[in-house]
Amino acid sequence: MKLLKTDKEILTQWGYEDEDIKQIEKATTKTVYELNNEKISITTALEVLGREEFLSGISRSAFHWSSSREGINGERVSFDSSRLFNQ
Repeated sequence: MKLLKTDKEILTQWGYEDEDIKQIEKATTKTVYELNNEKISITTALEVLGREEFLSGISRSAFHWSSSREGINGERVSFDSSRLFNQ
């Protein structure tokens, strides 16, 4: 997924450098997203979490293999970016 300019601005505000943002963007294409132990699309993950919470989850997972975040309805999305490290 191509990160939007506003996504990059948010990540920069959170302290990420340009090289970090490149890795986060790459992670969006390698990550497996799950909701209730079922694989979901990146689009569904974005819908459940909202943009900022999604960015929080993918940015964590891009450097720590995995993470999870809770949406406003209490649904938890898991991020598994381990394929990013097994190239």
